[in-house]
Amino acid sequence: MRGCGVIPRMRLPLLLGSLLLSSGCIVAETRPSHPHRPPPRPPPSRPVAMGYDEAVRRGFDQCRARGYRCDLKEAHLTGNDVWKVKFRVDGRGEKGHLHLDYDAYSRNLIKVNDKVKDKGGRDWDDDDWDGPGRGKKKGHARRDD
Repeated sequence: MRGCGVIPRMRLPLLLGSLLLSSGCIVAETRPSHPHRPPPRPPPSRPVAMGYDEAVRRGFDQCRARGYRCDLKEAHLTGNDVWKVKFRVDGRGEKGHLHLDYDAYSRNLIKVNDKVKDKGGRDWDDDDWDGPGRGKKKGHARRDD
């Protein structure tokens, strides 16, 4: 019986030592459950609004594309983020003005007011003009346009 009692006595410290060592290894190897995360990215920044020089340059490009000689009258940014660019124009026998509106952020041309007439005072888009001498008509002014 002596032999039986020695083995269990040796097994007990061996078992306890193994348990202590294995738990120590587990504690030493554990890592935080939440790895360090970088801070969230800031939201995308708003595009940069076009400035005075860009608005005027775009206006000149549009004016020249229409075949006019352009003189800048004014350019300003409204509270609605719209650039208003205004020109006096002189072209192939025409005179008048060209007003252009640009969205400051998208840079899209959003409105064109083209008031250009030939030097005789007639609009180019005035297709109902047949000249003087048409006579009086009911409901028309004494002098036809």
